[in-house]
Amino acid sequence: MNTGFMLGGVDMETWLKFRGEQEEAFAEFNRMGREALGFFQTPYVSWRNDIALFLGPRQSGLSALNVDDITEVEIRSHRFMQSHCEFFRKNAPGFQNAYMLLSAPQLGVRHTRRLAGAGRIERGQWSSGVALPDEVGVSPSVSPKFPVISVPYGALVPARLDGLLAAGRHVSCDANSHGFMREIPQCWLTGHAAGVAAGIAANRGVQPRNVDITELQATLRKQGAFVREAGTVAAA
Repeated sequence: MNTGFMLGGVDMETWLKFRGEQEEAFAEFNRMGREALGFFQTPYVSWRNDIALFLGPRQSGLSALNVDDITEVEIRSHRFMQSHCEFFRKNAPGFQNAYMLLSAPQLGVRHTRRLAGAGRIERGQWSSGVALPDEVGVSPSVSPKFPVISVPYGALVPARLDGLLAAGRHVSCDANSHGFMREIPQCWLTGHAAGVAAGIAANRGVQPRNVDITELQATLRKQGAFVREAGTVAAA
């Protein structure tokens, strides 16, 4: 969790040149930042050269379900905005005239509750690349070291509750897998699968857990989704 922020009055071209061309100096800058601030974040480019976007530092070990923890993260994030502005003005090329421009209107939460599902995406799957029997989509891998990852329909279906499908970042998975399953492409593919499955369940008069997987997969393919035959193995 954290509240993102922007700094104005910067020269991102100068910063990017420093980051890209002075490897040792940039590494030393990061070391200094971590030492001085504890939690440290470097900026992203924005739509303007004079505005730098910060999407962190991200806070962990606090609950997005607890109002006191949420308040703590808000306070920390705004303090980090001030400390980062001061540190970058003093030490970062292109930030000599930086000022605090804008903080996000609300907290950004990346990870809280996940579904307890009939199926699950787990860290142990990452290396196999095997298409699961109830595959409804394929997630990009977490790095070039791994093949693509099969997303099973069971990860959208609650273990016990009927009449419900979960998509997006709420799917059933372990904490490691959630790191990529919460991203936009994965939300697209699970949302598509959930929508098609809900339509089939309504048309056939069955619970979502009883949707015919073959019909679901065929419909998804017809609509342009990439769904493999069971047992297909992707190359790493």
